[in-house]
Amino acid sequence: MNLITRKLVTKELYFYRWLLAGATAAGFAGLLAATSGDIGFNVGFIVWLTAVIALGVMLALFGVASERKERSLLFILSLPLSPGDYVRAKLLGLLACFLLPWACLSAGALGLILVMPGIADGLLPYAVLLCVFLLLNFALVLCAALNISSEAGMGGVIILTNMSVSLFMMGVGRIPEVGQYMLAATPVWNATFWQLLAAEAALTLLALSLPLFTAARRRDLL
Repeated sequence: MNLITRKLVTKELYFYRWLLAGATAAGFAGLLAATSGDIGFNVGFIVWLTAVIALGVMLALFGVASERKERSLLFILSLPLSPGDYVRAKLLGLLACFLLPWACLSAGALGLILVMPGIADGLLPYAVLLCVFLLLNFALVLCAALNISSEAGMGGVIILTNMSVSLFMMGVGRIPEVGQYMLAATPVWNATFWQLLAAEAALTLLALSLPLFTAARRRDLL
């Protein structure tokens, strides 16, 4: 990573620092509310989930779509960067912006399951799969933002990815090898869990890699 790329990645972290702080605070507030009982758990979980999803959408929209729309990329033309170099820096910068709150909030959610006596530790595998799916969800939205210039197209991607979270939560819970152990006293890390986790990781890497290949064929920035 050259100096200019590092500067651009740092710029993203600095520019969106308050968004990252706000999303992290909202997510932890949701986790705190989840400790207050059954109703609080449901409300807190929704707040936590919304904070993570909304952060990913806002980073993709503000970090890519808004810059494209407002023509604020013109200053990049004065830098010794190819379109591929800039897309790579943008991808790394926005990914770093998402990973920091995501890692903290995912660790907080997993820690809550471990320390709360009223929550079965059997939920841990399901929670891990959900957290990684949220990372995949962000990767798909970011990939779309870097490749789709249509506002209607991006709107469709956001709707579909948001719907996919609910479908994933219901679908994974219905898999016998996962669902039957969710209320167990101890987590069960079976072969089905590892296969699902590997599939999520592979799809995430694919989604993050795709803009790098498409950017190499571009002659203009984003």
